[in-house]
Amino acid sequence: MVSVENIHLLPSTSRRRDYVSGASGDGEDSFLSPDSSRYSYRTPLILATIGVAIVLLSFVPTLVQQRSFHSRLSAAGLPLLGNSKKKHQSKKHEAYSECENDKSYSKHTLKSAYDLPYAALFRDTRGQSKFEASDVTIVNDSVFSVCDNSWAISKFTRDLIPFSDKNVQIGDPNREEDEESGYEAIFEHRGLFYVVRESVYHADHDEDGEGGEKTKEESSSGDYHAIIEELQLGEDDYNLVRECQCEFAFEGDSKGFEGAVGFPDIHGTLYILGLCEGNHCSEAKKNDVGNGRVVLMRKKEEGDEGNKCMWMTERVVKIPKSAAFLDYSAIDITADGRVAIASQENSSVWLGHAIGVTNGIIVPEEFEFGDDSNSVLQFPKDGGCHTRYCNVEGIHFINDEMLMAVSDKMKSKGRQDFRCHEKDQSIHTFVIP
Repeated sequence: MVSVENIHLLPSTSRRRDYVSGASGDGEDSFLSPDSSRYSYRTPLILATIGVAIVLLSFVPTLVQQRSFHSRLSAAGLPLLGNSKKKHQSKKHEAYSECENDKSYSKHTLKSAYDLPYAALFRDTRGQSKFEASDVTIVNDSVFSVCDNSWAISKFTRDLIPFSDKNVQIGDPNREEDEESGYEAIFEHRGLFYVVRESVYHADHDEDGEGGEKTKEESSSGDYHAIIEELQLGEDDYNLVRECQCEFAFEGDSKGFEGAVGFPDIHGTLYILGLCEGNHCSEAKKNDVGNGRVVLMRKKEEGDEGNKCMWMTERVVKIPKSAAFLDYSAIDITADGRVAIASQENSSVWLGHAIGVTNGIIVPEEFEFGDDSNSVLQFPKDGGCHTRYCNVEGIHFINDEMLMAVSDKMKSKGRQDFRCHEKDQSIHTFVIP
């Protein structure tokens, strides 16, 4: 057992003298005499302190230069890397906190049930690499959809099985080689599919009453009007039965009809409700939120043979201001008058009801939107509370509890956040809370 007395925490005076005395034991002093041994401990400390001071002083010019550089950046109005990172982190935290602090998030947010890109629906894409989906409707056990860059009508099984042989494109996607379809809406009535081309330039009529679709270069005057095509669908192709211009005029080709539904009256006359994309049905006033409009139209036949037709405007109906959207991208109205109106810019959907629609029959003079018992639901956010469903352009009730939607291609050249890419060119189903 080791005695505590034999443990020396510090050397004794005699030992200290041995450290600094000559090893020969002749009694001669070494470089440091025993009387100066106490300074042998101070000398390394002093040298170390001086070394640290020299190192610290060597950083002074660098710190001064960095401070001067940062001052020049600030004077030039340029962001500092550190500051930018902090601001980015702050904005990211603010976005997350918006959802985190929303105690009723689940009450006003649709729940995603299913998402699938169009490219994964078809076994044969027929050479198509883009699917700029713009509307969707369900007829019996089939889903029908249109894309504004294609002349084909997409048909899917209702269960949306990927790469199914039953998921097909009806008609030639390149029906008009030098022109995109501009298809923005589709619905079915008595076996015919009505497909709406958003807004097409029409020249003024000449003295013989002949006019029609022309380019701006072909005529110095004219208006923009939607065209409604009536299609008889087959298994692989469709027959264009008729196409009729709409009387209602738009200011350009980018803010026309974005959705449409149709109902017959008690006499069997079909009425179409065209949803304007911009507020006030206007390009100039499109940002005046809460001023959505639908145009109620009825077809007028001209001539004994009925070769000419026009969808005449009966009246323009206001959408309630509770649908305070920057744009209106899709509409659906059920046979009992339940309404869904989607917004691409707001990534939201307004749910309400229509007065004047009962059992699939419309009373044109009574039609309007009720402003009670409505709600605005947002499409689901990502984990950081950022918008994911940025391009919803079609909406349809699956039943009372679920909605189906389709999304266009995201905007290129940095016009939309990169997160929008995940859900673009896809079909979706959602659960209504």
